[in-house]
Amino acid sequence: MAETRIEFRKKREIGDVFTDSFKFLKFEIKPLTRLMGIYAFPFIILYGVVQVYIQKNILGNIDLSDMDNMMSNLGPMYLNIFLFSLFGLFIQALVIATFYTYIEAYVKKGKGNFELSDITPQLFNNGLLAIGASLAFYVMVIFGLVLCIVPGIYFANTLSPAIIILLFERKGIAAALTRSAFLVNRQWWNTFLINLVGLIIIWTVSFVFSIPGMLAGFSISLTNQGTTPLDYPDWYWVLSGISTIVSSVFYIIPYTFIAFQYFNLNEITKPEGHSDIQR
Repeated sequence: MAETRIEFRKKREIGDVFTDSFKFLKFEIKPLTRLMGIYAFPFIILYGVVQVYIQKNILGNIDLSDMDNMMSNLGPMYLNIFLFSLFGLFIQALVIATFYTYIEAYVKKGKGNFELSDITPQLFNNGLLAIGASLAFYVMVIFGLVLCIVPGIYFANTLSPAIIILLFERKGIAAALTRSAFLVNRQWWNTFLINLVGLIIIWTVSFVFSIPGMLAGFSISLTNQGTTPLDYPDWYWVLSGISTIVSSVFYIIPYTFIAFQYFNLNEITKPEGHSDIQR
């Protein structure tokens, strides 16, 4: 029988990061689906519903024929977008915490040496840590984007492994951010390429799943002149929500890339015969 256990703690070329990531997801798809289905997927569905609600609410406040009214609604509209962004941050932190808790058990206990019930008590604590790290990451990236696009990209790439570092090394958020910068700067461009490929996958999946909705909206607009998006049938909005849900689930792929890159960087930088990750 083919070996189905993936060794995380080893040096990898960039191509191996991608291939081993997909192998891991393929081998562990069943337990990961069960774990995500219980702890993360209900919130992801809620996220899709909220996204549709916010989208319809924003469209309902846009009236190009009444610019004064539209300008007066800009404040509430931006508030909705901001709150939705925070909710999305919470959802992704929950997905990350659930996924990385599984990887932590996989790495430290070994494949097949734990049950999902063994790791569930740790999910709440890891969720809080992931939310805190995500907020710190979000603030720093937004600050970089406000200064200029380039600093934002730099922060986003340099701090991308911060959450998995926080959950594995457990030395606090500040230490995780510092160590993330230390590790990524050893292979900054490799890590940037890994993150870029992950984003391209998400964008592609999102675009593919949004095609039916876009075609349906275009067809409805052609056959019913003067129709606005708010007049579209319910199934159109269901398709929009499904697109959001699927894209959120597929974020597991770039999270896996970052996990393998973290272990790669850790192996590259640690002294021979030493590991700073609990075994």
